[in-house]
Parts: sequence; C-alpha cells; structure tokens
Amino acid sequence: MAQLDSDPYGLLGRERELAAVDAFLARAETDGAALLLTGEPGVGKSAILDAAARTASIGGWRVVRGGGVEYETDVSFAGLHQLVDQLTDELVQLPAASREALQVALGLGSGSAPDRLTLLQASLALLRQAATETPLLVVIDDMHWLDRATASVIGFVGRRLQGSRIGLLGATRPSAGGFFERTGWPELGVHPLDDDHAMELLAHQFAHLPTRVLREVAHEAQGNPLALLEFAAAAGHPRTGRRAAPGAAAATIREVRSLYATRIGCLPPPTRRLLLIAALDGSGSLSTLAEGSGSAGLSDLGPAEHDHLVMVDERAGEIRFRHPMIKSALVELSTHDDRREAHQRLAEIFADQPERRGHHVAEAAEAPDETVAAVIEEGAQRTLQRGDVVGAVTRLLRAADLSPDRSARSRRMAHAAFIGAFAAGELQSSSQLLRDARRRDPTLGETLEAAVATAYMLLNSDGDATVAHRFLTAAIDTALTEPDHDREALSRGLYTLVVMCHYAGRVEYWEDYDDLVARMGTSAPADAILLTETFAAPLTASPSMLAALDRQIEQLDDTLDVELIIRTAIASFYTDRLAGCRRALDRVARDGRESGAAASALMALSMMTFDHLAAGRWHAAERTAADAGALAEELGYRLYDSSRTYATALIAARRGDLEACTAESEAMLVWAAPRQLGRLEDFAHHALGEAALGAGAFEDAYAHATAIGGPGSLHTHDPQALWSALDLVDAALHTGRADEARAHAEALHAADPGRLSPRFAMVATAALAMVAPDDTAADLFDEALAVPGTEVWPFELSRVRLAYGERLRRLRRTRDARVQLEAARDGFDRLGALLWSQRASTELRATGAARRTGVAGGVAALTPQELEVAQLAARGMSNREIATRLYVSPRTVSAHLYRTFPKLGITSRAALRDALSDPSTDPSTDPSIDSAR
Repeated sequence: MAQLDSDPYGLLGRERELAAVDAFLARAETDGAALLLTGEPGVGKSAILDAAARTASIGGWRVVRGGGVEYETDVSFAGLHQLVDQLTDELVQLPAASREALQVALGLGSGSAPDRLTLLQASLALLRQAATETPLLVVIDDMHWLDRATASVIGFVGRRLQGSRIGLLGATRPSAGGFFERTGWPELGVHPLDDDHAMELLAHQFAHLPTRVLREVAHEAQGNPLALLEFAAAAGHPRTGRRAAPGAAAATIREVRSLYATRIGCLPPPTRRLLLIAALDGSGSLSTLAEGSGSAGLSDLGPAEHDHLVMVDERAGEIRFRHPMIKSALVELSTHDDRREAHQRLAEIFADQPERRGHHVAEAAEAPDETVAAVIEEGAQRTLQRGDVVGAVTRLLRAADLSPDRSARSRRMAHAAFIGAFAAGELQSSSQLLRDARRRDPTLGETLEAAVATAYMLLNSDGDATVAHRFLTAAIDTALTEPDHDREALSRGLYTLVVMCHYAGRVEYWEDYDDLVARMGTSAPADAILLTETFAAPLTASPSMLAALDRQIEQLDDTLDVELIIRTAIASFYTDRLAGCRRALDRVARDGRESGAAASALMALSMMTFDHLAAGRWHAAERTAADAGALAEELGYRLYDSSRTYATALIAARRGDLEACTAESEAMLVWAAPRQLGRLEDFAHHALGEAALGAGAFEDAYAHATAIGGPGSLHTHDPQALWSALDLVDAALHTGRADEARAHAEALHAADPGRLSPRFAMVATAALAMVAPDDTAADLFDEALAVPGTEVWPFELSRVRLAYGERLRRLRRTRDARVQLEAARDGFDRLGALLWSQRASTELRATGAARRTGVAGGVAALTPQELEVAQLAARGMSNREIATRLYVSPRTVSAHLYRTFPKLGITSRAALRDALSDPSTDPSTDPSIDSAR
C-alpha cells in the first residue's frame, strides 16, 4: 500500500494525522475498518480526506465519495443516494430482496415499503459487493449534515466491516449535533497547525505579502488552514474590509464566514439567486440548476466561478461549493421571500418526486393549506415506504401543522403516533402526540387512525383491552361502511385487533372479529387472514393456509423484511413452526434495536425464547428471555413482557423450581386480573399446572388445567388449551377422573392437531393411549412414539415415554416399562427437569429395577413400593392422594409408611424429605447410577 500523499504545502504539519489514516487504510485493506475525523470547520479535514482518496486510488482501490448537505438533512436518504449512484453496476448484482429494498428507498423503483433493518443490511451488502474484486474506500464529508436515514445506514455499516475489504472514512465537527451516532467508531482529532507550519504555508502561498502581515494573519487565524488562506487573501484586497479577529477559534470561523458573505454580496443578484437554488437543492445537479434558472441557463454562474466560490464539473454534471460555509452564508444573506421563491421553484422541478416535492412545498408554505398539506403527506408516505420511520413522522406532523381542517390535522397526528409506536416502540412520545391531537379536535377518537393508534398504545402499555376493543371495533365497523376507506389503516386495525383479542381471550371478542372479517369477504387483507387462521385459531387452520405459511417461512432466510419476518413468526407460534423462523428472528433481534426497529426486536426475542424452550435449550431460553425483559422495560411494553414472564415461568416449572414458577405466574395473574386479560391467566395456569404435575400434586394440576379449558372442550380461538391438553388428561387420570380424561383425549384427537406438527400428532395419539383399554394402549403409545420428527421436542417426548412406562408397569410388563421409564428419566435429566426425573425414577424403582452397586443405608433397605410411597409423602401428598396416584387403598399407603419409618431411622412424616435426600443413602445421587445407564 502506498503511503499517503504528503504534499509539503497542502498538508503541512499533518504527519500524525497522515500516519493514522495510513494505518487505517492498511487495516481496511485486509479486514475492513472505519475512521472518523473530527475537527473545527476549516481545520483541514477535507484535505486529509482528499489525500486519502488520492492514495487509495493510486494503490488500486475503488473510491466512492459523498457527504452531508446542510439543507438536505430532512430529505430521506439524500446522502445514501450519492453513494448508490456510483455503484449502479453492483446494485443490479444484489439478490432481488436487497436490490428492491434499495431501489424503493431511493425512489429508483416501486414496491412495498422496506423496513429499516432490510435497508441497512441491503446497504451493507451493496458495499461488500463493490469490494469483491478490489478494496473499497467510502469517503463521506460533513457527516454532521447527513439526513437521519443515511446517518443510520452509515453508522450501521461502519460497525460491521470486519472481514470485508471496505474502508469507511468520514469527517464531522465536534459537538455539531446532527443524526449521526459515533458509537463504535474510532476517532482521529484534527487540530490547528502550529505557528511554524502556519507561517510556512503562508510564505509559500502569499510570498508577495510582507512578513509582518503574514505574522498578523497567522496570529488571527489561530492555526486554522482555511482562515489562514482566506485572511491572507483578504489582506491583499482592502476592499473586503476585513477586521482583526479577537483570536478565539469560534471568532475565527465567524471571520471566515464574514469574508465569504462579503464576496457573496459583491455577486450580481441573478448569480445569488441561482446559487441559493443550488444550496437549497443540495444535490449538486447542474441539470436541476439549469431548470431552476429558467431561460438564462447556467450563464449566471460565471461570477461565482471566477471568484472561486463554486467549482463546476460539466463532465460529471455537478456543481460544488468550495466550502460548506459558502452555502450557509448564502442562506443567511437571503430574504424570506428569496427562500420561498427558491423552494417553490424546486417544488415545481420535482413535481414527479413526491418526497422531494413535499419537502420544498413544506419549506415554502406560509399558512395552512389543504393542498399543501396533502402534498406533504404524500411525501411522508413515500418516506415511510423508504424505511425512514422518523422522517415520515416528521413530515406527517408538518402536514398536520399546515392542515386548515381540524379533523384532517388530527388524523395526520394520529397516523404519526401509530407509526412511532408500532415501528419504533416510542409509546411515550406517541401518546403525547395523540393527547395534543385530541386537545385540538375532540372528535378525533371517532377516526380509524386514532382508534388504531390509541388501541395499540393502550394494549401495549396499560394492557387496557376493554376500552381499546370497544372503540377500535366501532372504528373498524364505521370504516367498512365507507366506500373509500383507508385500506392501509384497516389492515393496521385488524392486526391490532387480532393481538388484542388473543390477549383478552374472550369468546365474544373473537365473534366480533370474525364478523368484521366475514363482512370484508375476499377484500380482507391477506396478512390478517393468515393470522386469523394460524395464530388465532390454529385448530381450524386450512391446509391451504398452512401450505402458504410454509412457503412464506421458506423465504425468510432470503428476506430482510422485518415486518414479514415478525408476521410470519407470529403465524408460526401455535403451529410449531418457529424453528423455521429461527435465523431470520435472530437477525431481527440482533440488529433491530440499532436500526430503530426496537419493538420488532422485542417481539423477535420473545419468540426466540419459546423456540429455545421447545427445543430443550433452556439456558439459551433464559438468556433470551432476560434480553427481552430488559428491552420491554426500556420501551414500556408491559403486555409484550408477559410473553417473557410466561416463558420464564414454564422453564422454572419444568426444572422443578416451584418458588420461581409461582412468583412469575402470580405476577402475571395480578397484572392480568383487573385488566381482564384471559390469555395471561391461561399462561399462568399452564406454567403452574406443569409445575404441579412434576411435583405429583395432581389435584392442583387438574385445577390449573381446567381453568384454561374444561374437559372435552377445545375452543376454536383458545390455542393455549391445545398446549395444555396433555396436562389435563394426565392430571385427570391421576385424580380418578377417568371419564373426564377420556373426553378430553377424544376431543383432542377429533380436532386432528397432527396436521399442524409432529409434536401435536404425538401428543394427541399419546392422550388416546393414556385412556385406552389395556389391550390397545401399548399399540397407541408405539404409534405416538413412531411419529417422525418428535425428537426436536424433547420434553414432550420424555413425557410420553413416562406415561407409556407408567401404563406398562400397571400392566405388569416390567421389562418393557423399564425401557420407557429409563428413556424418560434420561431425557428429563438431560433437560434438567428435576421433579419430572424423580417421577420417572420413582416409577422405575417400582418396577424392581436393579439397584446400583455400592448403595447402602436406610433408603436401600426399602422395597420399591415403600420407596415410591415415601417419596410421594415427602412431597407433601396425603395418603389419599398417594393412593389415587398408585391405584391402591389409603390403608395400603399407611402400611407402607409404617414399615418405612423404622428403616429410615425416623419417627415422623416431616422427617421423610431429609432422610430421602441424604446423599449417603439416596440412590439417585450415587455416581454409579449414571455409569450404569
């Protein structure tokens, strides 16, 4: 790699900076790197960028340049457009999803709106594609003036260059504000020149000036290279009227700006007007400028070129200002009418570009005007389609400000509020927007936009489903009677209503929802229908809809569309298809918060938690749940946090941590009860029921299972009952409720859940086996265990083996029972399901399984039946409960305990737990157990 250009006059005194940039290029050439130059205006950052670009070009690099524009900060992706324009060949080589996302975002194509994460990753993919054959250097000046959307892209890319051959070199001013976040970027401060180098520069450039004047200039310029050159040039032209600066850095910059203002003031009025259009446009396009100049063309640029204020590159079709201060000075010297006229002219030029037109119309507007507001709103919609959520909200609010009609103003504010809450997770600021809108228009609550926004925020913050459902349903009902209703708002409304009905868990809510969808018929949004069938009512999901879901899942690895990923994962939740969404969800969770899609990241984390839980990765599930909880707390999404609580409670239940399970479940019940959120109550009962089953507390388990749904009942819109169906059958059998167990097993089988997944096929068949007559039970159990693919659900598989082993032992098929019980015990052990493992071990010992060698003491003296009774009694079960569990009489239980106490050396029931858990006497703690398995 060649060393940086060290022009002794252009870059005097920059040895330290040049060495640092040279090292940066060396790193970037092999493993990718980013570097940010910081320094005051005029200190020489751009000169260093130029030197780096020249050296990279000489070394065989490809160089792409761009920069922020002061008056384009609210034009979405203006900066990114500069870069992509130079990479058109690479753009067409990207995968379709990435290419289309960039084309739509930049206005180069049409299509559905890409989400922010899609666009971020597509931008990174484009740069990596450009660096395939040669290293790529991306140079971006004035990063403090990048528009918000581009700043997000550049910040994202700069932190993900490892393993590439991309160098990202930028420059910004310290404490300049703007949208660019420096987090994760190494910085290099560029400082003023020392006195010796300042004098050397002046002596070379202005040898005709007396040394005394040069010293004065050097003192006033304070080492700022731009000030040195401008002050020295002004010293040779008394007409500029330059006065001595006070000496401070800020004053030096003001003095330079003053010099530019003086030179601009000397230009002819037509030239100033043309330069103002160029400054406010920001694209640097000569064709735009020529159109803005009217019949005069570009001839009026001559005086500005002669005075070196601008540089015109006709071959590239671009005009560049010598320094950004010139543009600032131009705008400051212009009048209000000058600026309005320039913006109006630009709005006419960009009549076919809604976003840019909306920007200039907004800047030119003086008073509320519905035509103007509609143009700005159209631009806001395009901004949203480009993935810039914040920019869309900003434009919608500007459209609201310029709306003369009160209802239109409030409607636009409500739309902005929904976008902010749904996409970015900004519940607090969005709520404030709605409050402001209602103060202006008391009738706002009647609009669909406001109803959707309010319902979404109420549901996710306060969990108030009752109020939210009432006015959202009414708003959707009203919208359906309007022939020109907003289909996008209706789609958002239905999505929110599905989520609301799910968490509320009320039959009447689902009936209202189904009526609304039925009224829409074939015009109902496809994504709403998919959620209705798969998430809301999986037991009645049609084969065609499941096939459509499978096709959608197959596309997830090739898509970067966050909304598609989240909606697909939600549809997969109760149909056992989350594993297919795993990689896509991981991408959303990993990058969502940084890209601004924090609410999407939260949902992804919640669903990843359940994927880990189902697959037996319980430690990973705990970590992911913790991440989801932290993000939910940060965003204030209390309702979504209930999914994290549910998963945590289930993990604790299956591990046998009864205290943790109870604490998490009670927290859900306490929060859900006053809000009438039935689904959260189902969550809690499911977790508590599994904990009770593991502990052998079957009466409690039955109570929890039937709290979700009665025996023999599987309501269409109650997917939680599907998840807990085996719990009810298991608990009913162990509490002597054979008829109830049979009714539920038959109802489950009749629902045919096996078409959803192998897990449900196994569970439904196993439930039938548990209630089947003795002569058919074993065949049904074998059929359940023969279902292909059930190994990916290890907890349910071990439960079925445990039930099979229990039944075989009752049938006195001892050897066969041991096979199933050992497999169940080993499976539970691998998972860390302590109490379930003990259940299996108790059954195993009751078969008379050979004891491990080396075991002695009181426990070893117990018969299998005595040990089983003692362990159940130690868990707190009564004699009657133990009798029901073991299919013996309470008198037999008493007899076993009578013989057990003296063998263990105890005199009371309270001492059983300690005696059985003594590691010196408990066979389950003997290391030889594992070696004998």
